[in-house]
Amino acid sequence: MPSFFSSKLVKERINEIDIKTQIIIIENSQNRDLKEELEKNYNNVKVIIPEKNLGWAKAINLGIKQVKTKFIFITQPDVKLINNCIGQLKTLAKEFQDFSILTPVDLNNKSYKNYELQDSEDYKNINKFMIKEVNHVDLTWLINRSKFNEKNLWDENIFLYFEAQDFAKRVKDKNDKIYIVKNINTYHIGSASHDFKYEKYSILNRSWHYNWSRHYYNNKHFGAFYAYKKSFSLLFRLLLKLLSSFISFKFSKSKFVLVEIYGLLSSMIGLPSFYRPFSKIK
Repeated sequence: MPSFFSSKLVKERINEIDIKTQIIIIENSQNRDLKEELEKNYNNVKVIIPEKNLGWAKAINLGIKQVKTKFIFITQPDVKLINNCIGQLKTLAKEFQDFSILTPVDLNNKSYKNYELQDSEDYKNINKFMIKEVNHVDLTWLINRSKFNEKNLWDENIFLYFEAQDFAKRVKDKNDKIYIVKNINTYHIGSASHDFKYEKYSILNRSWHYNWSRHYYNNKHFGAFYAYKKSFSLLFRLLLKLLSSFISFKFSKSKFVLVEIYGLLSSMIGLPSFYRPFSKIK
């Protein structure tokens, strides 16, 4: 589980997991007090503090490389693990192992569904668990380690956003299986993975990286023509949005639009995903 200024939520998630399950936290905000506290109070928790904020993909890969078990569950601080989620996944994995990724269905699906269906096939029953094959999953992932090696894990060029889509796309391109489990569940709190006092930095981060990653993903998987067609269309809309914010004197809004444009253009001209507004925090 990657952590970034989210100590309270991390503790909540740890308490939702049984003590026999080994937990690795990648503490991207370098909170050494949190490391000391967690490792002192929980025998099953190991906290790794990298030299700098690695983002999502590098943090996940770092954690995966520390694990020797056949299955690895990847989650995040703002996703509640409800109704013995981990224990139920363990039970299912004993009966069913023909998958690359297996993911609980998230119950907070009013505004965001954590999977994308590939067809209308019915669920199939595996020892009381209802599973369905899908194209894409998000929020949490139980991965079958035997299906992956160090070269086909998470794309470390992506700092944030579209890394889950990229991961799933590469799995499906190999004709490997991704499943959701209807009756094993999580609950996504939503936009709460960090302390609220860092919200401004979070919005800046999202504004830049979402557009950078979208162009990178499109270019990687669908080619330059498709990617630039999409990005030029988006750039035009962003410029209109920026003009509107100036005309209406909403200068605080224009700052975030400029950051969106900055991220998009950086990706379009081939710059890496370098933007780090949180580095200003002392």
